[in-house]
Amino acid sequence: MPGDTKENNETLNRRLEYLVPLFSFGGAFFGILIWIYDIAVDVHISIIGSLLASCVLAYLAWLRPKKDLVALTTPLYSIIFLGFPLDALSTVVLEVLYAVSLSLLLVRLKRRFGVSASVSNIPGDLAKPISRYMEKIPDVLKNVSQESGHAAALVVIRFARGDFHDAAGAAGLEIAQLNDARAPRIVQEAFAIVREQAERLDKSFPAPQRFTTFSGNSHPMLAKELSSSRDTNDLYNTTLENALVLLFACAWAASEQNRGNLLGQQGFVLQLLS
Repeated sequence: MPGDTKENNETLNRRLEYLVPLFSFGGAFFGILIWIYDIAVDVHISIIGSLLASCVLAYLAWLRPKKDLVALTTPLYSIIFLGFPLDALSTVVLEVLYAVSLSLLLVRLKRRFGVSASVSNIPGDLAKPISRYMEKIPDVLKNVSQESGHAAALVVIRFARGDFHDAAGAAGLEIAQLNDARAPRIVQEAFAIVREQAERLDKSFPAPQRFTTFSGNSHPMLAKELSSSRDTNDLYNTTLENALVLLFACAWAASEQNRGNLLGQQGFVLQLLS
């Protein structure tokens, strides 16, 4: 069944993601053991872990609709690293640094380049976590105009593909026309949040100390509870995740002609909800 296939692909890709730090740090740990205990093995053999991790990362990058050229070329750097003559200590230090770099690239890939095409392009019914959230906010969804629903679909689809500049532009165009008759206040807030954060993501800016968020009255209608901690990054990310999930729900409810394209981004939305 399509749903089973989608879940299997999601599970496979999630397991592949675990292999990146496992191979890279595992190889570095093996190199450290060779160096500390002076094992009669060439320490460069431990670099194979970095090479395998790079290949997995490149494969995950290849699956994305928008390609991350940095992640795609990491196997090349691993091969150069493998053939470069270094002493044992330098090799181990570089392995650890490279493992950290690969892990950061994996996080960047997931946040900036969306869900893999092998998951997102599989058709099927709306996933239960998403439909359950929509059942939670019927009063919001029934008051979203078709025009705002279409705009929400454009924003979510472009953001999921990593086209942050275009997502911010689509959100900005809708904000210029928004009023209470066109969409509820919480939806207006969601468009503003996505526009602001998409613009910053497009320029690779870090989370600011002050940023647009949902009003207190909107909190009960959000998919994820906002963090009560003082961690700015956590609150910033959760705010964006809530805004994108809400816009997806609005798009599905109010813009039936976009449902085919929205189905292709379910994997992305499920990642936001996890």
